[in-house]
Amino acid sequence: MSMINFNNKISYQRHSGVQKDRLFDEYALIRCFESDRGRILNSAAIRRLQQKTQVFPLERNAVVRTRLTHSLEVQQVGRYIVKDIYQRLAGQNQLKQYGLDKLSVVIESLVEMACLMHDIGNPPFGHFGEAAINHWFTKRLGIDGQSDFACLSYHAKQPELNELRQKVRQDLCNFEGNAQAIRLVHTILKLNLTYSQIACILKYSKPAYWIGETPAEFSYLMKKPGFYLAEEAFVQTLTDSVEQKPYHRYPLTYIMEAADDISYCIADLEDAVEKRIFTVEQLYQYLLKEWGPKKDGDLFDLVVQRAFDGLKNCEYYPIGVDQFFMYLRVNTIGKLVPHAAERFIENIEAIYDGSFNHALLEDHDAEFKLLGIFKNVGFKYVFNHESVENIELQGYRIINGLLDIYSPLLAMPAVDFLQLVEKDKHPKYMIETRLYHKLSAKHCVAYKQAIKLLDQNDPSFGIWEFYYRSRLMQDYISGMTDHFAYDEYRKLMVSD
Repeated sequence: MSMINFNNKISYQRHSGVQKDRLFDEYALIRCFESDRGRILNSAAIRRLQQKTQVFPLERNAVVRTRLTHSLEVQQVGRYIVKDIYQRLAGQNQLKQYGLDKLSVVIESLVEMACLMHDIGNPPFGHFGEAAINHWFTKRLGIDGQSDFACLSYHAKQPELNELRQKVRQDLCNFEGNAQAIRLVHTILKLNLTYSQIACILKYSKPAYWIGETPAEFSYLMKKPGFYLAEEAFVQTLTDSVEQKPYHRYPLTYIMEAADDISYCIADLEDAVEKRIFTVEQLYQYLLKEWGPKKDGDLFDLVVQRAFDGLKNCEYYPIGVDQFFMYLRVNTIGKLVPHAAERFIENIEAIYDGSFNHALLEDHDAEFKLLGIFKNVGFKYVFNHESVENIELQGYRIINGLLDIYSPLLAMPAVDFLQLVEKDKHPKYMIETRLYHKLSAKHCVAYKQAIKLLDQNDPSFGIWEFYYRSRLMQDYISGMTDHFAYDEYRKLMVSD
């Protein structure tokens, strides 16, 4: 008898609200996750994805993908993987054995919505935005113990607080889009999603304040920060609810990750052709060079060569380019989705346990090689292209500049900043008052609620207050769209 029962991994409970006894009615369970869908689809975080970059920042061409159009494509692939897994398990009469026989609608919805949300925590300008935030805070908070801000500097007479200072500094210097997504849905937007739905986007199990080596058995699962100190208690409650052990991963997250890998590798190449970084013919040669010697009937022949042959036989070139990418995408998905489903089933015990320390598509088969050549070509010829790098450098400067502009708010003594928050003004801080007025209301509410839970007489209050104030800055800057960040920087730098 299998010890795997996916019913135990499905939690319809929410962090806020009355906790009910376990639901046994199948449609009542479906309604819980339909509610999640509605909350997610109507959230501001999803709408903002339409003006956040995928690869090409500040892009005006509507054909080139944004984070939103990319996420919609990931959503479709994730749904397809779930259906393929179900089809295979049904053919082997194993659905009931794994407790999956009545969960198809629920799991499909969970994966789809996780795919749609997977990028919501990303700051403007993508990974360069992350790097800019981390560089700025690392420079000013001083990981070595000396900080520009007194409350976080090492004090020999306060050894009991120095460990907390180090933890807070490390946490603030490890901004990460995946961790910000958890903070966004729970702390800032308060979507109050089911624990299972949030568990799906908890991609990595390492806290942002982690220092030192990660255990070898969790090297992949702890590759990046997955949550912040601010959300640690919530994450603990969440993982307990879905029976997820420390440093492990929720099983459906592997599917979301695979769908993202399959989707972006081709999309980035198509957008590069749309941007005229290279032609389809050049792309074919790049892919062939990465693959190496090809043979009739191998995966390159079945996926890339067939699509390219269709282009050569097309009478009208522009239509042929569209068809090339359509067939490249269809052929790739047609090969990689079944492979992902097969890998899920082959490793279902480790995946169910959450200890599978690899990406779902990470193996030594031809499918992984195919995925690799798409990624390698993207890295060599798209991400490193001068036009992309120039905009990324601009984005890096914009994020750094905005943090410099708002830094006076971090320099204020805690007592004065709290007065500013309470009265919405401070007579001694005219510039800071005006900067505070520009912050988003929902981010300020998150700060106020966090401070309300602190004891102002506790010796650690100053450290925690500064921590949540810094989070307020990071929340505001990272929540901007590319265009808003660009316009705000120009406006405040008086460059017009």
